[in-house]
Amino acid sequence: MVNPARPSACVRAASVLLLCALAVLAAGCGRDGDGRRVSPPESSAPAVESKAAKAEPVPDAGAPAEVQRMLGRWLRSDGTYVLELRGADRSGIVQAAYFNPKSINVSRSIWLRGAEGTQVVVELNDAGYPGATYVLGLASDGDRLVGKYNQPQMGQSFDVEFIRQKKFP
Repeated sequence: MVNPARPSACVRAASVLLLCALAVLAAGCGRDGDGRRVSPPESSAPAVESKAAKAEPVPDAGAPAEVQRMLGRWLRSDGTYVLELRGADRSGIVQAAYFNPKSINVSRSIWLRGAEGTQVVVELNDAGYPGATYVLGLASDGDRLVGKYNQPQMGQSFDVEFIRQKKFP
């Protein structure tokens, strides 16, 4: 017989996973408020920092070459949607902007390596785009980003392709 006052093993396991996830989030995954990787102090003595040191943190090393090749200005093949991928660092952060044709808020953007290879994930959060995401990888020709556009508000997912825009003089 099930005792309602005592949670099941599944509920206990889910609670432990949730607590672990919250602990990781609370710890910030070793990143500061801007998403930059931070290192613990080398000694237990309190660190003394100057204002200049706080204003100019040391940047992470650059992103891998396959991520660098994804940077640039991209035009979606079926419309006027433009995705700009600017800077990327080794921690997985990508600086992204999205336009249709006006600027749409990008709430977060990252690169990652998975079963599908190196991909960029861009999440939008603006009127008409709440939680919409792009998951894109670089095609073998190097001039196209291909992947999925997920529109949770409509419960739909689309195959998409972006074409690299050449630089103008």
